Amino acid sequence: MTDHGKNGAMTQNVRSNKSAPALTGASSLFVEVFPIRADTVPPLMAYRLRMSGDELTLQNARRVGGRAAEFLREWLGGAWAWIGGRLITDTPAPSSKLALFVEDARAASPRVFAALEAIEEEGGWEPSALQTADWLVRGPIAALEPTILEALAKTVFTIRNTRVSREYRIRTWAIEDTPALSVSVLSRLLFEPDLQGYAATLKEATAMVGLWVADKFSGSHGEIVKLVGLLGDHRARLLELSSSAPMRELLASAPADHWVVRVASGIRDYDYAVDALDLVIRPDDISQFAINAAQMDKALHLKPAAHAQMVKIVSDVLKDAGLIANAFNSKPTGTPHLFGSVETSALAIRWGDGRGRPLVREKLGADFGAHGAAISPITQAKPLRIAVIDAAAEGAKDFLEALRRAVERLTGVRLEIARVRDMRVISQTNLDSAVRLLAKDNADVLLIALPDESDLSDEDEAVNERYARLQTVGRGQSALIVHESTMQDPDTMPQIVMGLLARAGGAPFLAAEPLGFADRVVGLSLFYQDKRDGEHVTGIARIYQSDGKLLVHAVASAPVGKGQGIPDSLMTILFPAQHLKKQRVVLHIDGKLTRDAAQALGRWEDTLDAQFTPVEIIRAGVPRLYAVTEGRVEPPRRGSVFRVSEYEAFVLSSDSSVQPLHVRAEAPLTIDQAIESILLFASLHYGAVKPSKLPVTLHQMDAVASGIARGIFPAAQRTDTAYWL
Repeated sequence: MTDHGKNGAMTQNVRSNKSAPALTGASSLFVEVFPIRADTVPPLMAYRLRMSGDELTLQNARRVGGRAAEFLREWLGGAWAWIGGRLITDTPAPSSKLALFVEDARAASPRVFAALEAIEEEGGWEPSALQTADWLVRGPIAALEPTILEALAKTVFTIRNTRVSREYRIRTWAIEDTPALSVSVLSRLLFEPDLQGYAATLKEATAMVGLWVADKFSGSHGEIVKLVGLLGDHRARLLELSSSAPMRELLASAPADHWVVRVASGIRDYDYAVDALDLVIRPDDISQFAINAAQMDKALHLKPAAHAQMVKIVSDVLKDAGLIANAFNSKPTGTPHLFGSVETSALAIRWGDGRGRPLVREKLGADFGAHGAAISPITQAKPLRIAVIDAAAEGAKDFLEALRRAVERLTGVRLEIARVRDMRVISQTNLDSAVRLLAKDNADVLLIALPDESDLSDEDEAVNERYARLQTVGRGQSALIVHESTMQDPDTMPQIVMGLLARAGGAPFLAAEPLGFADRVVGLSLFYQDKRDGEHVTGIARIYQSDGKLLVHAVASAPVGKGQGIPDSLMTILFPAQHLKKQRVVLHIDGKLTRDAAQALGRWEDTLDAQFTPVEIIRAGVPRLYAVTEGRVEPPRRGSVFRVSEYEAFVLSSDSSVQPLHVRAEAPLTIDQAIESILLFASLHYGAVKPSKLPVTLHQMDAVASGIARGIFPAAQRTDTAYWL
């Protein structure tokens, strides 16, 4: 990252070992990513499918290719896999044998292979790094699955009515254009027995709708959204769709009177026999299934050293097979040039007195008291009005009086309490009712006082911070959630006051200087819904100045015609010319940028004569990043970076975590500049005791989307208040 001086918010580089030591102190870093040993990969060859023209669709080719790979493994031996539109194998196949295979396959399974005319070798093909890694995972590593599962099974234990399951995930990567793979281990709490066992206890099968489930074979998970019918009526269809031998065996043997359910997983729906699903217990479900909350938390939330040990169990199996080397690490004997760090002290911020000072988290409260807010929404004529939900075990009366005095001392204006709703019985129903009631009081902020999670009894519903945020953010309502231990700590009072000011429309601090490479930073999330009048796309856009000042938050929906992409009418609302015309815009994209979104952004970029530069910020499936200090495995410091390629990296954007963000930049923006923009906007979680790892540009996007899907959030909205903090 270049030194922007007065034109940039950060004044130090994201340093790598190519030019200077990346890390200070005794710590070294390692990541859950392992280089594949080149000497273990045999020569690979590729084959193309020739299919009849009417059937040559991507979806059909994928289905035929996946089944063909399975059958060819049985026919010819070796490892066959359908990867990137090709059959890739380490076992050459004479054309005569492939011709016989096509004939037999069409005869044995005409519904799948009717359109398959031939399988032909692709001459001159060379595998990419990702294709090589994909083949290894689907071939030699897949054969090791029983050994891996046996090793992980030794870590499984039971809690009443449940089983703590360890599941592994292997994902392929190209690290500096060389094949690699990541190993992650997930912990899940599964109901005992499985979903079919639970379904047998229900008076109404419809009670399964809304449950969270996991595929027993692939581990993919999602929510049951519909009862499709009985297996006897759907068995043939499901057998035809499945390419997994264990799944096909289960489908063939399960009773005909068992249910088939539809599971929403990501943006797609899948039909399953209930016999193929485990029932997953989430934190919000513990009261329904009589689970001990403390035991559940201990089982699922592992410390970094325990996480690393789980990964070692899996990686040791792969190392013993000679397939991978040691994890990428920053030691001199490892790959130190792939690791780096951003110093938090490199970020200068501006308070109410207009002067720039280093951002030091431990001093934020004191600096706020000394220098005031950069932007304050309250004045002597306009006091700060709050409504309160008091669910604290000891009550919040004394805290509210202390808060009133702190607001007057730190800001010079009054705190006015519009209404207090006592909630002695904590339940989701009571919380919903209180939020709806207090929304009518027209207060600036709703303050919710909750007991610490560990203080909830086994019988109480888990009304945790996440659920409370879902109710408030999902309604577009500014809220500050404070736990009892925080209320009892007087040192946190300035942070709480900052949180109230920010949620009322202010900004305690901003970057001392705007980013040198952008005029605007915009957070964008898009999702689709099926409605009675057809498919609709909804967009959420947050437009900030590059110093962190919020200009506008916009939500809008529009119908989408088949094959028409995202309409310009939606872009007009989400990307207004008054804020973005002729501007350099860094786009924080929630997840991967879809083709439709890229095309719409390209059109609108030309219309506004602006420069749009996407930065994909991906949360799911990102390998963890660890630090080792004096032999102890612990979270790395905020700003630690692992570089995947010139435009791709993992970055740790919050403290006390080992879970980084996966960041992908696009020229002319560098990966260092993309990281700089993320860390700046991740610093603007005013009043948060534990800041989110997401930048405020994308924070709580899922809660807003959930509110829209449930019909409690306005279909169209424009505001300049960051109610999602």
